[in-house]
Amino acid sequence: MKRWLFLLLVIAVAFCGRRVGERSDRPEDASTKGNTCLHDGEPLEQVLNAYAAGVEAEPEKWMYSNKASDFRDCSGMFIRLCEELEEQFCENFEFPGRKFHSTRDLAAWYAKYGDLKLISNAQSNQDLIAVGQVMFYGRANKNAPRRLKLDDLIAPYPKGLLAHMGVVVAVDKEEDGSLISYTLYHGRSSGKPASRSIIRTKQNPDFGNWGQPWLAVASILVK
Repeated sequence: MKRWLFLLLVIAVAFCGRRVGERSDRPEDASTKGNTCLHDGEPLEQVLNAYAAGVEAEPEKWMYSNKASDFRDCSGMFIRLCEELEEQFCENFEFPGRKFHSTRDLAAWYAKYGDLKLISNAQSNQDLIAVGQVMFYGRANKNAPRRLKLDDLIAPYPKGLLAHMGVVVAVDKEEDGSLISYTLYHGRSSGKPASRSIIRTKQNPDFGNWGQPWLAVASILVK
Protein backbone atom coordinates (compact mmCIF):
# COMPACT_ATOMS: atom_id res chain seq x y z
CA MET A 1 0.00 0.00 0.00
CA LYS A 2 2.80 2.42 0.94
CA ARG A 3 4.52 1.62 -2.34
CA TRP A 4 1.42 2.67 -4.34
CA LEU A 5 1.16 5.93 -2.39
CA PHE A 6 4.82 6.65 -3.09
CA LEU A 7 4.33 6.07 -6.84
CA LEU A 8 1.30 8.36 -6.92
CA LEU A 9 3.29 11.08 -5.17
CA VAL A 10 6.14 10.78 -7.71
CA ILE A 11 3.68 11.03 -10.63
CA ALA A 12 1.99 14.10 -9.12
CA VAL A 13 5.30 15.89 -8.58
CA ALA A 14 6.45 15.11 -12.13
CA PHE A 15 3.18 16.42 -13.59
CA CYS A 16 3.37 19.67 -11.63
CA GLY A 17 6.96 20.18 -12.67
CA ARG A 18 6.03 19.74 -16.32
CA ARG A 19 3.25 22.33 -16.05
CA VAL A 20 5.60 24.85 -14.47
CA GLY A 21 8.10 24.28 -17.25
CA GLU A 22 5.47 24.89 -19.90
CA ARG A 23 4.81 28.39 -18.56
CA SER A 24 8.44 29.34 -17.83
CA ASP A 25 8.82 31.27 -21.07
CA ARG A 26 6.19 33.87 -20.07
CA PRO A 27 6.98 37.44 -19.08
CA GLU A 28 7.54 37.70 -15.33
CA ASP A 29 4.76 40.23 -14.68
CA ALA A 30 2.53 39.49 -17.64
CA SER A 31 -0.44 37.85 -15.93
CA THR A 32 -2.68 39.13 -13.18
CA LYS A 33 -1.98 37.42 -9.88
CA GLY A 34 -4.33 34.95 -8.23
CA ASN A 35 -5.58 33.47 -11.52
CA THR A 36 -8.05 36.34 -11.92
CA CYS A 37 -11.01 35.61 -14.16
CA LEU A 38 -11.70 38.53 -16.48
CA HIS A 39 -14.92 39.06 -18.39
CA ASP A 40 -16.01 40.84 -21.54
CA GLY A 41 -16.44 44.51 -20.61
CA GLU A 42 -13.51 44.62 -18.18
CA PRO A 43 -10.63 46.98 -19.05
CA LEU A 44 -8.90 45.16 -21.89
CA GLU A 45 -6.57 48.15 -22.32
CA GLN A 46 -5.24 47.60 -18.80
CA VAL A 47 -4.70 43.88 -19.40
CA LEU A 48 -2.87 44.41 -22.69
CA ASN A 49 -0.60 47.14 -21.38
CA ALA A 50 0.26 45.15 -18.26
CA TYR A 51 1.31 42.26 -20.47
CA ALA A 52 3.35 44.56 -22.74
CA ALA A 53 5.04 46.11 -19.71
CA GLY A 54 6.04 42.64 -18.51
CA VAL A 55 7.67 41.95 -21.87
CA GLU A 56 9.42 45.32 -21.94
CA ALA A 57 10.85 44.67 -18.46
CA GLU A 58 12.90 41.78 -19.92
CA PRO A 59 14.12 43.09 -23.30
CA GLU A 60 17.04 40.67 -23.52
CA LYS A 61 14.61 37.75 -23.20
CA TRP A 62 12.25 38.94 -25.92
CA MET A 63 14.66 39.97 -28.68
CA TYR A 64 13.31 39.31 -32.17
CA SER A 65 14.00 35.89 -33.67
CA ASN A 66 12.79 34.60 -37.02
CA LYS A 67 13.35 31.00 -35.92
CA ALA A 68 9.86 29.50 -35.93
CA SER A 69 10.29 27.46 -32.75
CA ASP A 70 11.33 30.54 -30.73
CA PHE A 71 7.97 32.30 -31.16
CA ARG A 72 9.67 35.68 -30.85
CA ASP A 73 8.82 37.22 -34.22
CA CYS A 74 5.72 39.39 -34.69
CA SER A 75 3.32 36.47 -35.08
CA GLY A 76 5.01 34.43 -32.35
CA MET A 77 4.76 37.23 -29.80
CA PHE A 78 1.12 37.66 -30.76
CA ILE A 79 0.47 33.96 -30.12
CA ARG A 80 2.10 34.28 -26.69
CA LEU A 81 -0.24 37.17 -25.88
CA CYS A 82 -3.24 35.10 -26.99
CA GLU A 83 -2.16 32.28 -24.68
CA GLU A 84 -2.16 34.70 -21.76
CA LEU A 85 -5.60 36.07 -22.64
CA GLU A 86 -7.00 32.57 -23.05
CA GLU A 87 -6.09 31.83 -19.43
CA GLN A 88 -7.51 35.10 -18.09
CA PHE A 89 -10.87 35.34 -19.87
CA CYS A 90 -13.73 33.16 -18.63
CA GLU A 91 -16.08 33.97 -21.51
CA ASN A 92 -16.16 31.62 -24.47
CA PHE A 93 -13.58 33.33 -26.69
CA GLU A 94 -11.62 31.58 -29.40
CA PHE A 95 -7.86 32.11 -29.77
CA PRO A 96 -5.49 30.76 -32.45
CA GLY A 97 -3.02 28.16 -31.25
CA ARG A 98 0.66 27.78 -32.03
CA LYS A 99 0.03 25.88 -35.25
CA PHE A 100 -1.17 29.18 -36.77
CA HIS A 101 2.24 30.77 -36.49
CA SER A 102 2.77 32.97 -39.54
CA THR A 103 1.08 36.33 -40.05
CA ARG A 104 -0.67 34.90 -43.11
CA ASP A 105 -1.93 31.85 -41.18
CA LEU A 106 -3.31 34.10 -38.45
CA ALA A 107 -5.10 36.34 -40.94
CA ALA A 108 -6.65 33.23 -42.50
CA TRP A 109 -7.75 32.06 -39.03
CA TYR A 110 -9.55 35.35 -38.35
CA ALA A 111 -11.10 35.25 -41.81
CA LYS A 112 -12.44 31.76 -41.06
CA TYR A 113 -14.26 33.19 -38.04
CA GLY A 114 -15.63 36.04 -40.17
CA ASP A 115 -13.75 38.65 -38.17
CA LEU A 116 -11.17 39.89 -40.69
CA LYS A 117 -11.84 43.14 -42.55
CA LEU A 118 -9.66 44.04 -45.53
CA ILE A 119 -8.54 47.66 -45.71
CA SER A 120 -8.36 49.11 -49.20
CA ASN A 121 -8.98 52.70 -48.02
CA ALA A 122 -7.28 53.41 -44.70
CA GLN A 123 -8.67 56.92 -44.22
CA SER A 124 -12.29 55.81 -44.42
CA ASN A 125 -11.69 52.98 -41.93
CA GLN A 126 -9.78 54.77 -39.19
CA ASP A 127 -12.69 54.25 -36.76
CA LEU A 128 -11.79 50.55 -36.73
CA ILE A 129 -8.51 51.31 -34.97
CA ALA A 130 -9.35 50.66 -31.31
CA VAL A 131 -7.91 48.90 -28.28
CA GLY A 132 -7.83 45.15 -28.85
CA GLN A 133 -7.77 45.33 -32.64
CA VAL A 134 -5.24 43.17 -34.46
CA MET A 135 -3.52 45.15 -37.20
CA PHE A 136 -2.12 43.39 -40.27
CA TYR A 137 0.44 45.16 -42.47
CA GLY A 138 1.92 44.58 -45.90
CA ARG A 139 5.49 44.71 -47.13
CA ALA A 140 7.38 47.94 -46.64
CA ASN A 141 7.05 50.52 -49.41
CA LYS A 142 4.87 48.23 -51.52
CA ASN A 143 1.44 49.47 -52.54
CA ALA A 144 -1.52 47.15 -52.14
CA PRO A 145 -3.69 46.34 -55.18
CA ARG A 146 -6.76 48.55 -55.54
CA ARG A 147 -9.07 45.55 -55.37
CA LEU A 148 -7.73 43.76 -52.34
CA LYS A 149 -8.67 40.10 -51.94
CA LEU A 150 -8.08 37.68 -49.08
CA ASP A 151 -6.00 35.43 -51.32
CA ASP A 152 -3.69 38.38 -51.99
CA LEU A 153 -2.94 38.59 -48.28
CA ILE A 154 -2.61 34.98 -47.19
CA ALA A 155 -0.94 33.33 -50.19
CA PRO A 156 2.27 31.47 -49.26
CA TYR A 157 5.49 33.46 -49.20
CA PRO A 158 6.65 35.23 -51.33
CA LYS A 159 3.32 35.92 -53.06
CA GLY A 160 1.31 36.77 -49.96
CA LEU A 161 1.26 40.50 -49.18
CA LEU A 162 1.18 40.30 -45.39
CA ALA A 163 4.47 40.89 -43.62
CA HIS A 164 3.78 42.18 -40.11
CA MET A 165 1.16 42.37 -37.36
CA GLY A 166 0.53 43.76 -33.89
CA VAL A 167 -2.21 44.63 -31.38
CA VAL A 168 -3.55 48.10 -30.58
CA VAL A 169 -3.17 48.74 -26.84
CA ALA A 170 -4.08 52.46 -26.71
CA VAL A 171 -5.55 55.21 -28.93
CA ASP A 172 -5.41 59.00 -28.81
CA LYS A 173 -8.13 60.98 -30.60
CA GLU A 174 -9.17 64.56 -31.24
CA GLU A 175 -12.47 65.82 -29.80
CA ASP A 176 -14.11 65.24 -33.19
CA GLY A 177 -13.05 61.59 -33.08
CA SER A 178 -10.24 61.81 -35.63
CA LEU A 179 -7.22 59.71 -34.79
CA ILE A 180 -4.07 61.41 -33.50
CA SER A 181 -2.08 58.24 -32.81
CA TYR A 182 -2.36 54.65 -31.67
CA THR A 183 0.00 52.46 -29.67
CA LEU A 184 0.91 49.10 -31.15
CA TYR A 185 2.31 46.16 -29.18
CA HIS A 186 4.33 43.92 -31.49
CA GLY A 187 7.35 41.74 -32.02
CA ARG A 188 9.42 44.20 -33.98
CA SER A 189 12.42 43.39 -36.18
CA SER A 190 15.92 41.98 -36.11
CA GLY A 191 18.01 43.36 -33.25
CA LYS A 192 14.99 44.79 -31.38
CA PRO A 193 12.91 43.37 -28.50
CA ALA A 194 9.13 43.18 -28.58
CA SER A 195 7.60 46.39 -27.27
CA ARG A 196 5.01 49.11 -27.75
CA SER A 197 5.36 51.66 -30.55
CA ILE A 198 3.37 54.86 -31.05
CA ILE A 199 2.06 55.23 -34.61
CA ARG A 200 1.40 58.95 -35.21
CA THR A 201 -0.91 59.88 -38.05
CA LYS A 202 1.16 62.95 -38.95
CA GLN A 203 4.04 60.63 -39.79
CA ASN A 204 1.83 57.78 -41.03
CA PRO A 205 -1.27 59.36 -42.61
CA ASP A 206 -2.57 55.97 -43.74
CA PHE A 207 -2.05 54.42 -40.28
CA GLY A 208 0.59 51.92 -41.40
CA ASN A 209 3.60 50.70 -39.46
CA TRP A 210 5.97 53.19 -41.06
CA GLY A 211 6.52 51.97 -44.61
CA GLN A 212 4.28 48.93 -44.10
CA PRO A 213 0.74 49.63 -45.34
CA TRP A 214 -2.28 48.73 -43.19
CA LEU A 215 -4.13 45.97 -45.07
CA ALA A 216 -6.48 44.22 -42.62
CA VAL A 217 -7.86 44.30 -39.10
CA ALA A 218 -9.62 41.93 -36.69
CA SER A 219 -10.64 41.82 -33.03
CA ILE A 220 -8.37 39.86 -30.69
CA LEU A 221 -11.47 38.64 -28.81
CA VAL A 222 -13.46 36.33 -31.06
CA LYS A 223 -16.59 34.77 -29.57
